[in-house]
Amino acid sequence: MNPNDQRRWRNQVLEFALAAFAAHEPLRAALVFKGARILNLRLGDTPSRESFDLDSNLDIHCASEHPGKKEQRDFLDRESALALKRHIARQDPARFSFKSVKTELSPPRDTHPFDWTGFTVKIGLLDNENPAAQNTPAVEIDIAAPEALGEGVISALRLRDGLTVQAYTLERIAGEKLRAYLTSLPAYRTKVGRRPDTPRFKDLYDLARIRRRFEIADNAFWRTAGREFRLACESRFVDCAGIETFAENFAKMRQNYETEPTLPKDIPFEEAWTAVQAAVDLFTGLGILPFAFPIPEGRLQPR
Repeated sequence: MNPNDQRRWRNQVLEFALAAFAAHEPLRAALVFKGARILNLRLGDTPSRESFDLDSNLDIHCASEHPGKKEQRDFLDRESALALKRHIARQDPARFSFKSVKTELSPPRDTHPFDWTGFTVKIGLLDNENPAAQNTPAVEIDIAAPEALGEGVISALRLRDGLTVQAYTLERIAGEKLRAYLTSLPAYRTKVGRRPDTPRFKDLYDLARIRRRFEIADNAFWRTAGREFRLACESRFVDCAGIETFAENFAKMRQNYETEPTLPKDIPFEEAWTAVQAAVDLFTGLGILPFAFPIPEGRLQPR
């Protein structure tokens, strides 16, 4: 299978898995979906940036009903397999056959220094229409630990086949895109004792996509996005002094943005960076910025 066919197949499996989870009540209640794939659905247009992963958070109520990482992993493993098998059984003809599901801790062995361990659900399906896809690697669904949310930033999202999932609103996605970018920068990685990372320039591209739909101004949308940005940062001890925090490692980020072959060229770097500047200016004017969230005493220290 060539790379283009493999990406197409991966996208089809992820769409199938999302529909399977949506049709299965225990997982529909347990997971809150987010990320670029959900952004594409929320915007409701032809996606300019393909997403070959599926991101979610564990719902806080599910986490309390299944205390302990082992119990949560067992729940996700059991219900994911059941959801996929039932969804396959509803298909006529059946495009896929069930191969495997394996839920793993992320990071492995529950070693996150701040008890933010999540899960990766690895899904293996056999493609009944394409024998060449039989040895394709499993696709992955990332499930992050629960975190603080404001009011009204989770709502039902209708999928293309009429099923619904819990998903972040565009306001929360905008705030998370800004937070996610900051967590990839050297200052934050040093603060929490994590290895260096590549600046998440794709989050800036996505922020610019949202700005094209909702111009950044003092309005209800961006006030909520700003509050969610602060909440998201507080839950992960992310500091932000202002635009200078975003500008860390600026030259490398710009180079990556402009040379990444998988990033569409419809939003130039200048537009993406202007979106960041506009958001930071607004949040500063609203008193949301600056902020700093020291690691509390008594919490596990960074490694």
